[in-house]
Amino acid sequence: MDSDELSRIIKNHLLFAHGRGGLRGNLSSRDISRTNLSGLNLSSINAPGAEFDSCNLVETDFSFADLYGANFQRTDCRKANFHRADIRGAKFRRAKLSGANFNEADLRAGTFVKSDINKNRTDLSGAQIDDADFTNSNMENAVLSGSSLVKSNFSGAKMPNVDLTDADLSGANLSNAKLKGAVMVGVNLSGAILKGASFAGADLRCVDLEGLDLSQTITSDMKLDAPVPPPSDEVSHILEQHQLWLGSNGKNGERATLSGADLSEMDFSNVDFSAAELRGALLQGARLRHCTLANCDLSETDLSRADLTAADLRGVKLIGAVLHGANLRKANLSALILQDLKGKPTGDIVSSDLSNADFTDALMSDARFGKAVLSGAQFVGASLIRANFSGCEIGAANFQGALLDGAIS
Repeated sequence: MDSDELSRIIKNHLLFAHGRGGLRGNLSSRDISRTNLSGLNLSSINAPGAEFDSCNLVETDFSFADLYGANFQRTDCRKANFHRADIRGAKFRRAKLSGANFNEADLRAGTFVKSDINKNRTDLSGAQIDDADFTNSNMENAVLSGSSLVKSNFSGAKMPNVDLTDADLSGANLSNAKLKGAVMVGVNLSGAILKGASFAGADLRCVDLEGLDLSQTITSDMKLDAPVPPPSDEVSHILEQHQLWLGSNGKNGERATLSGADLSEMDFSNVDFSAAELRGALLQGARLRHCTLANCDLSETDLSRADLTAADLRGVKLIGAVLHGANLRKANLSALILQDLKGKPTGDIVSSDLSNADFTDALMSDARFGKAVLSGAQFVGASLIRANFSGCEIGAANFQGALLDGAIS
């Protein structure tokens, strides 16, 4: 769009917004990408289908605006005001929206032709939306997967069927929010306020519900992880001896040797497997949340569908391992800095070796891979939102169809 024409439209709209005559701005379907409109009063502007890609919209006022189907991808909308704006079908992928106000805004899907087949969902996936205000907003079917929504306010929001997969809602206010049928797989709800919220039919698999008060929420038909049994007596004895071995620096107990063992569908949450021998073990569907597997040999192991949420995998060997559909959200697969018996760093570093490992369809948002060897690894269809690959040896790794929003290389 011509800069002179845009300046004229904005000037007239500012006069209109301040009650000094002018004319309500019309940016319908206009391309104003990479423009600086920060701090302007664009309240009630008419901009359906407008292209705001990569614009600077910090503290811009879009209250009561018609933004139906507009594109805000990669925009900087920090502290922008979208109060009661029509944002149906808009796109905010990877936008910065910290402190933005969506109070009473309409974020539902938008139908662009007379067919439900062409209904576009409002897309805020991978966006930074901390401390935002969504009070009483209408967000039915909106997509917020992988977004950071720390301490945001969703009180009274209508959120049926929203996609919050891998979103960070820590400290968020969800009181009286309507989340019927929402997809919340892997969402972080630590410290969230849930009083009066409805999770009827919502999918909360791979979510840590420990410490959350669900007593005043609606949880009918809510999908949760299937219960997983504890390890057998024999395996429990081996692990007890391993803890003694670790605690005594090898003087007591015995190092766990479970190579080739069938440990499928067992709960090992919070267990310290450091330096254990697990090569070729079967760990299908095993629960390994918050486990320490540092410096373990897991080569050729089958970890498909295993839950390794926030597991410590520093210096691990996963050469040729199978991790189809495994959950490694917030797992640490970076290099291990070795220490002496007094806990002082020796200067020796052991990189995690994931060469030829198969992570097809794995959930790996916020995982850390610093200095890992990824040669030949398969990440086909994996969710790697905000994953950190700093210093990794990527050679021939396959990321076909992977979600890499916010990933760091």
